[in-house]
Amino acid sequence: MKPLMIISGLLLFLLTVPGFGQFAVKDTIPIAPKQNRKPDNFQPFQYKYSLEGLKEHFSIEMMKRSAKQYKTVTEVNNKGKWKPTPESIDSHQTPEWFKDAKFGMFIDWGLWSVAGWAPTQKNGAMYPDWYERNMYIDPSTVKYNEKNWGKDFERDDFIPLFTAKEYNPEMLAKLAIEAGMKYVIPFSKHHSGFCLWPSSYTQRNACNMGPKRDLIKPLVDQCRQRGLKFGFYFSVEDWEYPIINDEGVLANRLWGGKIVPYSVTMEKKSSGKVAVKKFSRDYIVPQSTEFIDKYDPDILWYDGEWETSAIDLQTYDISAYFYNHAQGRKDVAVNDRYGLGSDGKRLRFKRGDIFTSEFYDNDDKVQTHSWEANRGISQSFGYNWQDSEANVISTKMFVKMFVNIVANGGNLLLIINLDGQGALPKVQENRLKDIGKWLQVNGEGIYSTRTYSIKSEGIVEYTKSKDNKTVFAIATEWPGRQLNLKSVTPKEGSKIYLLGTKDALNWHYNQNEGLTTIEIPDNLQNELNRPCKYSYTFKIEI
Repeated sequence: MKPLMIISGLLLFLLTVPGFGQFAVKDTIPIAPKQNRKPDNFQPFQYKYSLEGLKEHFSIEMMKRSAKQYKTVTEVNNKGKWKPTPESIDSHQTPEWFKDAKFGMFIDWGLWSVAGWAPTQKNGAMYPDWYERNMYIDPSTVKYNEKNWGKDFERDDFIPLFTAKEYNPEMLAKLAIEAGMKYVIPFSKHHSGFCLWPSSYTQRNACNMGPKRDLIKPLVDQCRQRGLKFGFYFSVEDWEYPIINDEGVLANRLWGGKIVPYSVTMEKKSSGKVAVKKFSRDYIVPQSTEFIDKYDPDILWYDGEWETSAIDLQTYDISAYFYNHAQGRKDVAVNDRYGLGSDGKRLRFKRGDIFTSEFYDNDDKVQTHSWEANRGISQSFGYNWQDSEANVISTKMFVKMFVNIVANGGNLLLIINLDGQGALPKVQENRLKDIGKWLQVNGEGIYSTRTYSIKSEGIVEYTKSKDNKTVFAIATEWPGRQLNLKSVTPKEGSKIYLLGTKDALNWHYNQNEGLTTIEIPDNLQNELNRPCKYSYTFKIEI
């Protein structure tokens, strides 16, 4: 993900939380824990083929297969309902299941997780998942890498250390259910081009290198067994990619499309990438649509699009194929990261079934459309060995954040950060279990709800049922003996309940003051008798 640092009003309340975002900027480069620095017996990684060797032995055959796959994509789109045009894409509707789901798991995991570090800062997001890039260009990360991994340590030297020996798809799927999540999206291919599935359009994948196995299929199977929707996170750009230029010579395509001469430095940044003539037509489109054919995802989650046009990336072709592939079988969704529009500006928050807010950038725009916030319980996108109870949000603030997102019409796609071997840090597991317990009591006020005419009032965040018969007033603090509401006027004889309790509550409406007062019984003043902690949902018939 691109390091966006814009903090909107929706996030401001978090910045006052003790311990949140309180990393101090240090003058010295830290020494990482042993598991996050170069092993004593480490040998540099050398793939069996150089980029020139891959070009010589595999490029022609791969481009033939790419052409065949591309022809299939074109034929499907020509015959299908959905066309690779902005007009057709814009006519697609966000699935009802996505609007109902509210909560998903975003598994930020890859080669970068072995290093597990990003420069600390007080506010905004930190991006350990850009370590493989920043180790060459960001001064702090360059120094950190030299200190902990060595001056000669290259990006692809992380590959043999990425063994996934503690990766447990069954545990992740069970935890998603326990946390009350409804969909799961792993980082299937991030910006270095390393794929977690056996892509036939690159040898840079987890079956050829590193773990030597498919990391996606077991997770797909576990999710399907439990009724979880599954998403395909796919970077439509690579930091570097080998290209065969017009003279038939190996060159390097940089992020955004600039072509530069081949350099030997590519060899330890792009191991396993097979050179092609046309980046999108020969690589991006065939690779992504092959994944769609193989795993049949429910969500297509683009990333890495912010410097290249949607036309050049051919994301319209991919989306149309995805829609046509699912047509008549199931409802699917695509996010808004298509690329640049004809005006040269990002299509984020303009096109797509799902608008994607990243650490609350542009929240004023996302609230006008189906949207999701993607962020974690800490500042880190990707595993960060510095994260601990001291710098992650508390369960109370986690629940408050989640309720605020839902009240504003969004889903929370929560980043979880597996470490380099695939283990989930305990602090993240604890937060997920905590919110799962809260949702067991309060889920009726969250799932399948829609925005109310008034989103918040004092300590209360509002949602409403889809049939417009019920309003849920979610108090993010215990209201005491009475809850006074100006934004809800129940009908005479309506019943009001506190979710998790059996008996209806007494209430009255003061017409002169326009105030609904809900009386809260004495026994609930003792917090041990309350149905849950942190936030409390009042179900109001209207």
